[in-house]
Amino acid sequence: MTENPKTVPKRRGAPLPTSASPADLRHPAADVFFEVFSIARMRGELLGETYLQPGQVLQRSAGAACFHVIQDAGCRLRLDGDGATTPLAPGDILFVPHGQGHRLESAAADTLPRITSGLFHFEGGCGQALLQGLPGLLHVSCQGADQSDPIGSREWLALTVAAMQKEVRNPSIGSAIMLSRIIDLMFIWAVRHWLAHAPQGIGGWIAALRDPLIGQALALLHAEPGAPWSVERLAGLVNQSRSSLTQRFARLVGQSPMRYLTHWRMQLAGQRLQTSRLRVSQIAEQLGYESEAAFSRAFRRAFGVAPSEYRTLA
Repeated sequence: MTENPKTVPKRRGAPLPTSASPADLRHPAADVFFEVFSIARMRGELLGETYLQPGQVLQRSAGAACFHVIQDAGCRLRLDGDGATTPLAPGDILFVPHGQGHRLESAAADTLPRITSGLFHFEGGCGQALLQGLPGLLHVSCQGADQSDPIGSREWLALTVAAMQKEVRNPSIGSAIMLSRIIDLMFIWAVRHWLAHAPQGIGGWIAALRDPLIGQALALLHAEPGAPWSVERLAGLVNQSRSSLTQRFARLVGQSPMRYLTHWRMQLAGQRLQTSRLRVSQIAEQLGYESEAAFSRAFRRAFGVAPSEYRTLA
C-alpha cells in the first residue's frame, strides 16, 4: 500500500543509505523500542500494600492498567471472563496492560501474601501503539532457575523489586521519581520476558522486532521517518523482494510498511506539536511532506482535527 500520490513525501535532507550496514543495525529492535517508549512517556505510581487474609480477595475492576508484586506467600490470579486460575509465587510480577478486571485470592493459611499494587499510564501519543500486540497479562516469576530465560529477566526483576521495597520503606528526596523509574524498569523487563517466551508468529510491532529482517526494516523507517520511503527502496535495503517484504511485514506487524510509516509519522507529529514550538510547516517538512496542506490532510485523517487545533488541545 502506498500513500495518496498528492501526499507522497518528496526527498528532503540527507539522502537514504544505499545499503544496510551491519554496524548501523547492531541493535535495531532496541533502538525502535527505546524511541517509542520514550515518546510514550510512561508514568507509574504505587497504590500501597495489601496483606491477603485466608479467604480474602483483592478485586480490581476493569479500567486503568495496573501491576502487582507478590511477596512473602503465594496466591492465585483470576482474570475476568477467564475461568483459568494462575498460581503466583513470592517474587512474581504481574502487569495487566489493558486494564482487564481481575482478582487475587489467598492460597496460603500460614503466611499472608503481601501484594504491592500500582497503576501506570502513558502520557504521550505513542502509548496505545506501545500497548498494541501485548497480551492481557504479563507475568514473570522470579522463582527457581529458568534455562530458557537467556536475558535474565527473573534475576533483574528480583533486584528491581528489592530496590522498590527499599525506596518504599526509606523514602527520601526524589522517592516519587525513583519509584516511577523502577516501575518503568519492571514493565520493560516484563515485556522482555514475555518476548523471550512468546511463540513465533504472533502479531504486533513489538513481537515483530524479534524478526531480524522486520527489525531491520523498522529500524530504517524509524531512523529516517522523513525520508522518501517506498516499499521498493525499503525492500532493497533489507535484500528482499517487494512482495516478500510486504507479506512478511503485514503478517508480523499487522499492517503494510507504508501504512505503518504514515502512522508513525503522525505519532511523531502529535508529539512535536505537544512538546515544541515548531511551526506546522516545519514539522511537515521534517516528516517529509511536500507541503503543509498535504501534511494537514494526513494529520486530520489520523486525529480528526487540524494540527493547529491539536496543539491547543494538548
